[in-house]
Amino acid sequence: MKQESAARRLLVAAIALAAAAAALVGLALLAGASPLDALHSLAEGSVGSRAALGETLARATALVLTAIAASLAFRAGVLNIGLEGQFLAGAVAAAAVGPLLSGAPPVARAGLLVASALAGALWVLPAAYLEARRGVPEVLSTILLNLIAAAAVSGLVRGALQDPRGDYPQSRALPDAVRLAPLVSGSRATAAIVAAIALALLVTLVVEATPLGLKLRATGLAPAAARAIGLPGARLRLLAFSASGALAGLAGGLEVLAVTGRLYDPFSAGAGYTGIAAALLGGSHPLAAAASAMLFAALGAGSSAMQRDTGVPGALATIVPGVLVLTVLAARARLTQKRA
Repeated sequence: MKQESAARRLLVAAIALAAAAAALVGLALLAGASPLDALHSLAEGSVGSRAALGETLARATALVLTAIAASLAFRAGVLNIGLEGQFLAGAVAAAAVGPLLSGAPPVARAGLLVASALAGALWVLPAAYLEARRGVPEVLSTILLNLIAAAAVSGLVRGALQDPRGDYPQSRALPDAVRLAPLVSGSRATAAIVAAIALALLVTLVVEATPLGLKLRATGLAPAAARAIGLPGARLRLLAFSASGALAGLAGGLEVLAVTGRLYDPFSAGAGYTGIAAALLGGSHPLAAAASAMLFAALGAGSSAMQRDTGVPGALATIVPGVLVLTVLAARARLTQKRA
């Protein structure tokens, strides 16, 4: 995915936001509600109180991590569409390892998160092998791995990982001492969101301001030219692919550690796919992708309040991101065509 200039990103963002606003107005009018009332309810439900803001930040943790994971892969020319499966692999690792860990809570948390990141990185290896050795596009193999991961979660919570003390398809709960506590009372936000934002800054620094980041960008922008100057394109792609999977796996681990406390079926509400949408909206820039992920989290948190107060369907949280991404892709294609 090619890097955009700042001016072009701002123009594309303005066009996308106008389209999203039009979608909101249209949905409100179809529901017989005032667009201003719907927008007010959406804002109140996402940031209007401590509890609402906490819900937005809790939702944002996984989305920020999957968004920067997608951005990192895209910048290196790797079309990692398997973030959902890597997210689930990380969640499975957290649910399997977490209840077994003992010792001080910080040590147990560190072990759980390392296991989650490692599981996410390992989950990309079949796709990386098939692409490198058999020429199978990673778009296809990663999507199929998503389906395998979802089926594995369903089987594990009904089998090897099922809580023996309950009848529901869910894993054993993490010890309360290991789980992350809310940052403030009355809020679901935990230190996980701080970690996610810190990682967004770190990935941005690596990609934009280090020799390694320059090599990754060169590999993604012009693979043939990168090979001609001696860059190890295959190794750089594998590094970006694995790091992307590790970030998505970490997102799954933090979801268990900070939000759910256990694994169940179905576990994910599309965190991986939404992260890809956020990366596309952000032009594959890690910080812009993280900001887009925060926007999507706010839409998800506020849509329930909007539906309750105004009758506008909560599907807005799905429709608006879709409108945003489609508008961004169309606007970029149009601008590229004009420049050509």
